[in-house]
Amino acid sequence: MPTCPSCRANVPDGPAWCNQCYASIEVASAAETPSPDERPLWLRSNAPGVRIEQATEFSRWRKGPTSFGPVGRVLLTFGVFVLLVVGYPLLRGLMVASVGFDVPGTGFVIMYVCVAIPSGAYLLNRVWKRDRIA
Repeated sequence: MPTCPSCRANVPDGPAWCNQCYASIEVASAAETPSPDERPLWLRSNAPGVRIEQATEFSRWRKGPTSFGPVGRVLLTFGVFVLLVVGYPLLRGLMVASVGFDVPGTGFVIMYVCVAIPSGAYLLNRVWKRDRIA
């Protein structure tokens, strides 16, 4: 069975591209196929005949070992938006409680927006990043 030149996955006869990495496949002779010692270290196995190659799969929607799945991600997104909206009055109340006076004007609003929007965007980026599934 031919192998893909990029990822070394077994490819059935016929297609002109690899089903795993979508690389172009040219039929190679047995002399061109690299021996196991010429393969990259991460593709070699300790036991002969054991294949350690496995396609790495990433997803935003399927639950992985370090992700929450779609329900958890939607709930975290909702929580970030709630904190962005509620954070401004909470911060003004904290200023009154700690400093003893309110900070009036649009300058405080502009400062809050300049800090809160990028922070919220960063949090949402981390919540919705593609996570390793397999």
